[in-house]
Amino acid sequence: MRSTPRFPLLAKVLGWLVLHLFLLVLAFFLFIRWQLGLGLDSLLSGSAGERLAAFGDAALSEMVGTPPQEWNDAIKPHAREKHVTAAIFDPAVTANFPRPVPPNVVERARTSMPPRPRPVSGPGRPPRPLFERPDGGPPPGIDDGPRPPGGADDRTPVPMPKSRPVFLMRGGDGGYWAGVLLHLPPLRGMPGRAVLLLVHADRLDGSGMFFDFKPWLWGGLAVMALSLAFWTPFVWGITRYLRRLTLAADEIASGRFEVSLPPRGNDELGNLGRAIESMAARLDHLVSGQKRFLGDAAHELCAPLARIRTAMGILESQLAGKEVPMLSFIEADISELAALVEEILAFSRAGNRQPAPRPVELEPLVRGVLAREATGLDAEVSVPPGLTVLADPTLLGRALGNLVRNAAVHAGPGAKVRIEATDSPEAVAVSVTDNGPGVPPAELTRIFEPFHRLDRARSRETGGSGLGLAIVRTAIEACGGEASASLPAGGGLRVTLRLPKSSAAMRS
Repeated sequence: MRSTPRFPLLAKVLGWLVLHLFLLVLAFFLFIRWQLGLGLDSLLSGSAGERLAAFGDAALSEMVGTPPQEWNDAIKPHAREKHVTAAIFDPAVTANFPRPVPPNVVERARTSMPPRPRPVSGPGRPPRPLFERPDGGPPPGIDDGPRPPGGADDRTPVPMPKSRPVFLMRGGDGGYWAGVLLHLPPLRGMPGRAVLLLVHADRLDGSGMFFDFKPWLWGGLAVMALSLAFWTPFVWGITRYLRRLTLAADEIASGRFEVSLPPRGNDELGNLGRAIESMAARLDHLVSGQKRFLGDAAHELCAPLARIRTAMGILESQLAGKEVPMLSFIEADISELAALVEEILAFSRAGNRQPAPRPVELEPLVRGVLAREATGLDAEVSVPPGLTVLADPTLLGRALGNLVRNAAVHAGPGAKVRIEATDSPEAVAVSVTDNGPGVPPAELTRIFEPFHRLDRARSRETGGSGLGLAIVRTAIEACGGEASASLPAGGGLRVTLRLPKSSAAMRS
């Protein structure tokens, strides 16, 4: 049978918390985009704008003093360093860009450039390129002869204006484009003017220049870590208390009612814990009262049974021979009733006795039980010599004797029983296996209940009183161990007694 995966409550709560935080972030992002209509240009007001401005300043410093024809070559090292493509945008010659510029980017770049004065063009006169001087002379950066006295020298330091990002958008080619406005200072008689630097990247992050995901990632992880740190102690406290409640319920189900739970406020879990403690105390009172009643009733029945047997003996001696066989049936019923009373007394004594556990060597005890209870029974013993347990020898001997008698009764004339013991670091397991008919799997957990008998065993010869295995469990639990039943692969029934190891065995 396939087992259902088990997910702890702590993992479920933390998983829902993480999903909740993710949905909150997603809802916040969608709301901002819908409510405020933010586009990619909004990123320019933050660190992305600062990075693009710094990139534009670096490109501008290389362009000053360099012929315009070499501006794009001067920018390339900076572009390679940032893993982007960058070049000066010329509205008249867009084909000179290192890669095709989508039409929507061209339109946005044209509208982003500030107007600059041009001579009036005649009909059919083509627009002048960006790098042409208005007076028709050489472009800036080209030596055009001696300067007039008092003229400006190109080596005179000129303050560099700051570059300014003007747009960030997604192109029709699927890439991402940014425009940075560069302000060229006055040089060699040329007035200062602005040019547009186009920057292209395949991804939105632009290798960290357009949009840096790391701060958002670390910020999200920090928020998640803070949320987990805030909620984990609360959830851990709940799950830890629930585990204690589960252990307490298991103890009650095993018949151990001495349950103590730590105090916990007035919330629902605290009320549940107090209810479980109250239930355990009530069950302890009821079960103890039941055992006392059984013991007292059995003890009170002993005197009437003794008087009835005495009377039967007197009556038998006075009756004629023809009526004597009729008394044998009454005597059999009295014997069965006496045996039942004796078993009830044994069950009551096993539950109420205060045992004095001490180291008990298993092999001599097992062989003594077999010599007493298994006369003529095919028995096999596999107990390591010197193996000892911590138990009350009287209670342990009674439990083993009941198991051997149970095997002899239910397995019939060809009964075989095997007693073996295995040692482990935690405990010693003593198993008693017979070759009888066994029990249905559904009855394995009930055969240790008092007065529980299988339907097919309800007969005077094989039914018994239903107290034999109940006495076994009570006696073993009084020794600090536990009893369980299982069905071996070859048939029959196996009862396993787990007993604590003695300190001497643990030291060895």
